[in-house]
Amino acid sequence: MKNSILNLGKALNRKEQQQISGGFGRGTCPQYSAQQCTSCGGFSLSNGCCLGTAETHCCLTGTCE
Repeated sequence: MKNSILNLGKALNRKEQQQISGGFGRGTCPQYSAQQCTSCGGFSLSNGCCLGTAETHCCLTGTCE
């Protein structure tokens, strides 16, 4: 079971990680309404940040690389 959980998804490269965490600096993050965030598969935080995968943010921004 542990191995199947560890093998979910793919490892993100540095650029993808920065996009998800908001790039450089603390306190920056992509902010969307809770409805927008969850409709793209993200997890909305109380401060407006939307946590998710690269695919989540592709859905939110409409720009995919």
